[in-house]
Amino acid sequence: MNSKIIFLLFIIGLASAMKADSYNSLWSTWKTQHKKIYAPSEELLRFGIFIENVEKINRLNAENDGVKFAINKFADLTGHEFSTIYASGAFYENHSKFVQANSITLPVGDLPASVDWRNKGAVTPVKDQGKCGSCWAFSTTGLLEGFYFINNGTLLSFSEQQLVDCDVAYNMACSGGWPYHAIMYVGQNGIETEDDYPYVANDDGNCTYDRSKAVFAAKSYKFLSKNSKQVKTALVNSPVSVAVEADQDIFQFYKSGVIVSNCGSNVNHAVLVVGYEKV
Repeated sequence: MNSKIIFLLFIIGLASAMKADSYNSLWSTWKTQHKKIYAPSEELLRFGIFIENVEKINRLNAENDGVKFAINKFADLTGHEFSTIYASGAFYENHSKFVQANSITLPVGDLPASVDWRNKGAVTPVKDQGKCGSCWAFSTTGLLEGFYFINNGTLLSFSEQQLVDCDVAYNMACSGGWPYHAIMYVGQNGIETEDDYPYVANDDGNCTYDRSKAVFAAKSYKFLSKNSKQVKTALVNSPVSVAVEADQDIFQFYKSGVIVSNCGSNVNHAVLVVGYEKV
Protein backbone atom coordinates (compact mmCIF):
# COMPACT_ATOMS: atom_id res chain seq x y z
CA MET A 1 0.00 0.00 0.00
CA ASN A 2 1.23 3.49 -0.82
CA SER A 3 2.90 5.14 2.18
CA LYS A 4 0.88 8.31 1.62
CA ILE A 5 -2.35 6.33 1.81
CA ILE A 6 -1.18 4.59 4.97
CA PHE A 7 -0.31 7.95 6.51
CA LEU A 8 -3.68 9.40 5.51
CA LEU A 9 -5.51 6.44 7.04
CA PHE A 10 -3.45 6.87 10.20
CA ILE A 11 -4.42 10.55 10.43
CA ILE A 12 -8.12 9.73 9.90
CA GLY A 13 -7.93 6.99 12.51
CA LEU A 14 -6.19 9.32 14.96
CA ALA A 15 -8.80 12.05 14.41
CA SER A 16 -11.61 9.54 14.96
CA ALA A 17 -9.98 8.32 18.17
CA MET A 18 -9.56 11.90 19.42
CA LYS A 19 -13.21 12.63 18.59
CA ALA A 20 -14.31 9.50 20.43
CA ASP A 21 -12.24 10.50 23.45
CA SER A 22 -13.86 13.94 23.36
CA TYR A 23 -17.35 12.42 23.32
CA ASN A 24 -16.44 10.04 26.13
CA SER A 25 -15.21 12.93 28.25
CA LEU A 26 -18.35 14.98 27.54
CA TRP A 27 -20.54 11.98 28.31
CA SER A 28 -18.80 11.28 31.60
CA THR A 29 -19.03 14.91 32.70
CA TRP A 30 -22.68 15.14 31.64
CA LYS A 31 -23.66 11.97 33.52
CA THR A 32 -22.00 13.26 36.68
CA GLN A 33 -23.62 16.69 36.36
CA HIS A 34 -27.11 15.27 35.90
CA LYS A 35 -26.69 12.25 38.20
CA LYS A 36 -27.42 9.77 35.42
CA ILE A 37 -26.91 6.05 35.98
CA TYR A 38 -27.82 3.44 33.37
CA ALA A 39 -27.93 -0.30 33.14
CA PRO A 40 -25.07 -1.56 30.93
CA SER A 41 -27.49 -2.47 28.13
CA GLU A 42 -28.99 1.06 28.10
CA GLU A 43 -25.70 2.91 28.49
CA LEU A 44 -24.62 2.26 24.91
CA LEU A 45 -28.02 3.31 23.54
CA ARG A 46 -28.06 6.58 25.49
CA PHE A 47 -24.44 7.33 24.61
CA GLY A 48 -25.28 6.97 20.92
CA ILE A 49 -28.26 9.34 21.28
CA PHE A 50 -26.05 11.76 23.22
CA ILE A 51 -23.47 11.85 20.39
CA GLU A 52 -26.19 12.49 17.80
CA ASN A 53 -27.59 15.31 19.94
CA VAL A 54 -24.18 16.94 20.46
CA GLU A 55 -23.66 16.97 16.69
CA LYS A 56 -27.17 18.33 16.23
CA ILE A 57 -26.48 21.12 18.75
CA ASN A 58 -23.28 22.06 16.93
CA ARG A 59 -25.20 22.19 13.65
CA LEU A 60 -27.98 24.32 15.14
CA ASN A 61 -25.45 26.82 16.49
CA ALA A 62 -23.79 27.04 13.08
CA GLU A 63 -27.09 27.56 11.27
CA ASN A 64 -28.76 30.07 13.60
CA ASP A 65 -27.66 33.62 14.44
CA GLY A 66 -28.85 35.36 17.58
CA VAL A 67 -29.77 32.18 19.44
CA LYS A 68 -27.62 29.67 21.35
CA PHE A 69 -28.12 25.93 21.81
CA ALA A 70 -26.35 23.80 24.40
CA ILE A 71 -26.06 20.36 25.94
CA ASN A 72 -28.65 20.12 28.70
CA LYS A 73 -30.44 17.50 30.79
CA PHE A 74 -32.43 16.38 27.73
CA ALA A 75 -29.31 15.36 25.77
CA ASP A 76 -29.88 11.60 26.20
CA LEU A 77 -33.38 11.74 24.72
CA THR A 78 -34.48 11.38 21.13
CA GLY A 79 -36.78 14.06 19.76
CA HIS A 80 -39.72 11.68 20.00
CA GLU A 81 -38.97 10.87 23.65
CA PHE A 82 -38.61 14.54 24.51
CA SER A 83 -41.91 15.32 22.83
CA THR A 84 -43.75 12.45 24.53
CA ILE A 85 -42.44 13.21 28.02
CA TYR A 86 -42.26 17.00 28.09
CA ALA A 87 -44.26 18.47 25.21
CA SER A 88 -47.70 16.92 25.39
CA GLY A 89 -49.42 18.87 28.13
CA ALA A 90 -51.43 21.60 26.40
CA PHE A 91 -54.65 21.06 24.52
CA TYR A 92 -56.83 23.69 22.92
CA GLU A 93 -60.47 23.57 21.95
CA ASN A 94 -60.75 22.88 18.23
CA HIS A 95 -63.98 24.81 17.86
CA SER A 96 -63.70 28.07 15.96
CA LYS A 97 -67.02 29.33 17.31
CA PHE A 98 -65.85 28.84 20.90
CA VAL A 99 -62.58 30.69 20.27
CA GLN A 100 -64.29 33.45 18.32
CA ALA A 101 -66.87 34.02 21.06
CA ASN A 102 -64.10 34.51 23.61
CA SER A 103 -61.67 36.53 21.49
CA ILE A 104 -60.84 40.20 21.52
CA THR A 105 -58.96 42.51 19.20
CA LEU A 106 -56.87 45.04 21.09
CA PRO A 107 -56.38 48.55 19.70
CA VAL A 108 -52.77 48.77 18.53
CA GLY A 109 -50.98 52.05 19.07
CA ASP A 110 -47.34 53.03 19.37
CA LEU A 111 -45.58 50.16 21.10
CA PRO A 112 -42.40 50.44 23.17
CA ALA A 113 -39.26 48.99 21.61
CA SER A 114 -39.13 46.29 24.27
CA VAL A 115 -40.99 44.93 27.28
CA ASP A 116 -39.59 42.65 29.98
CA TRP A 117 -41.79 41.84 32.97
CA ARG A 118 -38.88 40.06 34.66
CA ASN A 119 -37.18 43.42 35.12
CA LYS A 120 -40.35 44.83 36.65
CA GLY A 121 -40.51 42.08 39.29
CA ALA A 122 -43.65 40.39 37.96
CA VAL A 123 -42.14 36.99 37.13
CA THR A 124 -40.97 34.25 39.50
CA PRO A 125 -37.77 32.26 38.80
CA VAL A 126 -38.07 29.51 36.18
CA LYS A 127 -39.93 26.44 37.44
CA ASP A 128 -39.54 22.80 36.37
CA GLN A 129 -42.63 20.71 35.62
CA GLY A 130 -40.62 17.47 35.64
CA LYS A 131 -42.03 14.37 33.95
CA CYS A 132 -45.62 15.53 34.34
CA GLY A 133 -47.61 17.00 31.47
CA SER A 134 -48.65 19.98 33.59
CA CYS A 135 -47.35 22.82 31.42
CA TRP A 136 -50.92 24.17 31.33
CA ALA A 137 -50.76 24.66 35.11
CA PHE A 138 -47.39 26.45 34.96
CA SER A 139 -48.55 28.74 32.17
CA THR A 140 -51.61 29.56 34.27
CA THR A 141 -49.72 30.30 37.49
CA GLY A 142 -47.22 32.45 35.61
CA LEU A 143 -50.03 34.51 34.17
CA LEU A 144 -51.77 34.83 37.54
CA GLU A 145 -48.53 35.69 39.35
CA GLY A 146 -47.91 38.54 36.94
CA PHE A 147 -51.49 39.76 37.14
CA TYR A 148 -51.45 39.67 40.94
CA PHE A 149 -48.15 41.58 41.06
CA ILE A 150 -49.41 44.27 38.68
CA ASN A 151 -52.54 44.81 40.76
CA ASN A 152 -51.11 44.37 44.26
CA GLY A 153 -47.40 45.15 44.05
CA THR A 154 -46.43 41.78 45.55
CA LEU A 155 -44.98 38.79 43.71
CA LEU A 156 -46.37 35.47 44.95
CA SER A 157 -45.53 32.01 43.63
CA PHE A 158 -48.79 30.13 43.08
CA SER A 159 -49.39 26.39 43.34
CA GLU A 160 -49.32 24.32 40.17
CA GLN A 161 -49.90 21.19 42.23
CA GLN A 162 -53.28 22.48 43.41
CA LEU A 163 -54.34 22.79 39.78
CA VAL A 164 -53.01 19.32 38.96
CA ASP A 165 -54.79 17.75 41.95
CA CYS A 166 -58.01 19.72 42.12
CA ASP A 167 -58.86 21.27 38.75
CA VAL A 168 -60.21 18.04 37.26
CA ALA A 169 -63.51 19.09 35.68
CA TYR A 170 -61.88 19.82 32.30
CA ASN A 171 -58.14 19.40 32.84
CA MET A 172 -56.30 16.09 33.05
CA ALA A 173 -53.53 16.60 35.60
CA CYS A 174 -50.23 15.21 34.23
CA SER A 175 -51.92 14.20 30.99
CA GLY A 176 -52.53 17.74 29.77
CA GLY A 177 -54.95 20.60 30.11
CA TRP A 178 -56.15 24.04 29.13
CA PRO A 179 -54.85 27.22 30.83
CA TYR A 180 -58.13 29.05 30.24
CA HIS A 181 -60.10 26.36 32.08
CA ALA A 182 -57.58 26.63 34.92
CA ILE A 183 -58.11 30.38 35.09
CA MET A 184 -61.84 29.82 35.47
CA TYR A 185 -61.18 27.30 38.23
CA VAL A 186 -59.03 29.81 40.11
CA GLY A 187 -61.69 32.49 39.64
CA GLN A 188 -64.18 30.27 41.43
CA ASN A 189 -61.93 28.69 44.05
CA GLY A 190 -58.82 30.81 44.47
CA ILE A 191 -55.31 29.36 44.51
CA GLU A 192 -52.85 28.63 47.29
CA THR A 193 -49.21 29.65 47.22
CA GLU A 194 -46.38 27.30 46.31
CA ASP A 195 -45.25 27.25 49.94
CA ASP A 196 -48.66 26.13 51.18
CA TYR A 197 -49.26 23.60 48.39
CA PRO A 198 -45.85 22.57 46.95
CA TYR A 199 -45.27 20.90 43.60
CA VAL A 200 -44.51 17.15 43.53
CA ALA A 201 -44.86 16.43 39.78
CA ASN A 202 -47.40 13.62 40.05
CA ASP A 203 -51.16 13.20 39.91
CA ASP A 204 -52.20 10.82 42.66
CA GLY A 205 -55.65 12.46 42.72
CA ASN A 206 -55.40 13.63 46.30
CA CYS A 207 -56.72 17.21 46.42
CA THR A 208 -55.74 18.89 49.70
CA TYR A 209 -56.87 22.42 48.80
CA ASP A 210 -57.55 24.69 51.79
CA ARG A 211 -59.82 27.59 50.80
CA SER A 212 -58.82 29.55 53.89
CA LYS A 213 -55.31 29.90 52.38
CA ALA A 214 -56.48 30.79 48.88
CA VAL A 215 -55.58 33.92 46.96
CA PHE A 216 -57.92 35.24 44.25
CA ALA A 217 -56.02 36.55 41.25
CA ALA A 218 -58.25 36.51 38.15
CA LYS A 219 -61.71 35.39 37.07
CA SER A 220 -61.81 35.37 33.28
CA TYR A 221 -59.77 35.03 30.10
CA LYS A 222 -59.81 36.15 26.48
CA PHE A 223 -58.18 34.77 23.35
CA LEU A 224 -55.99 36.91 21.12
CA SER A 225 -55.69 36.53 17.37
CA LYS A 226 -52.49 34.93 16.04
CA ASN A 227 -50.91 38.28 15.37
CA SER A 228 -47.59 39.47 16.76
CA LYS A 229 -48.81 43.05 17.21
CA GLN A 230 -51.77 41.81 19.24
CA VAL A 231 -49.48 39.79 21.49
CA LYS A 232 -47.09 42.72 21.89
CA THR A 233 -49.98 45.03 22.75
CA ALA A 234 -51.17 42.57 25.39
CA LEU A 235 -47.62 42.27 26.76
CA VAL A 236 -47.51 45.98 27.44
CA ASN A 237 -50.15 45.33 30.10
CA SER A 238 -49.11 41.93 31.50
CA PRO A 239 -47.40 38.60 30.73
CA VAL A 240 -49.34 36.41 28.29
CA SER A 241 -50.11 32.68 28.26
CA VAL A 242 -49.41 31.12 24.86
CA ALA A 243 -48.95 27.71 23.26
CA VAL A 244 -46.00 26.57 21.12
CA GLU A 245 -44.87 23.42 19.36
CA ALA A 246 -42.17 22.36 21.79
CA ASP A 247 -41.27 19.05 20.13
CA GLN A 248 -38.72 20.87 17.97
CA ASP A 249 -34.92 20.66 18.27
CA ILE A 250 -34.73 24.39 18.82
CA PHE A 251 -36.73 24.00 22.04
CA GLN A 252 -35.10 20.79 23.27
CA PHE A 253 -31.62 22.34 23.27
CA TYR A 254 -32.39 26.07 23.57
CA LYS A 255 -30.10 28.07 25.86
CA SER A 256 -30.48 31.78 25.08
CA GLY A 257 -31.37 34.34 22.45
CA VAL A 258 -34.42 34.87 20.26
CA ILE A 259 -35.77 32.04 18.11
CA VAL A 260 -37.02 33.40 14.78
CA SER A 261 -37.55 30.29 12.62
CA ASN A 262 -38.41 26.57 12.67
CA CYS A 263 -40.84 27.06 15.54
CA GLY A 264 -43.52 24.69 14.26
CA SER A 265 -47.26 25.30 14.28
CA ASN A 266 -48.85 22.22 15.88
CA VAL A 267 -49.15 23.56 19.40
CA ASN A 268 -48.60 21.08 22.22
CA HIS A 269 -46.99 23.02 25.07
CA ALA A 270 -48.18 25.97 27.15
CA VAL A 271 -45.66 28.62 28.21
CA LEU A 272 -45.59 32.19 29.49
CA VAL A 273 -44.46 35.11 27.34
CA VAL A 274 -42.89 37.73 29.61
CA GLY A 275 -41.79 40.31 27.06
CA TYR A 276 -40.43 41.08 23.61
CA GLU A 277 -37.65 42.97 21.91
CA LYS A 278 -36.85 44.01 18.38
CA VAL A 279 -34.77 41.52 16.40
